[in-house]
Amino acid sequence: MSILTQLTMRQRHAALFQAMSDRLGLSEAFARRAGHGDAPRRAVDRCMSCDQVSACESWLAENAAPVEAPGYCRNHDMFERLKHDIEAEGFKRA
Repeated sequence: MSILTQLTMRQRHAALFQAMSDRLGLSEAFARRAGHGDAPRRAVDRCMSCDQVSACESWLAENAAPVEAPGYCRNHDMFERLKHDIEAEGFKRA
């Protein structure tokens, strides 16, 4: 796989991760957490190992304000832990 292909793939998955974070109201919570730079990078790495890209894009197009990420999402559990943590801390999601 060429470097250009890898960069394009990473950008696509980074955009999917950002869209999922936005839909779940968690983008601001990521920014407020200590060491937040590593968590999104690792999440994008997990996203890149997913073979459900088209399904994810369709799901995002159809779900403006979901309660949780789809079950096939490689970051589903991480999103759920973050939601639990911020609710326990009293932080309001966007």
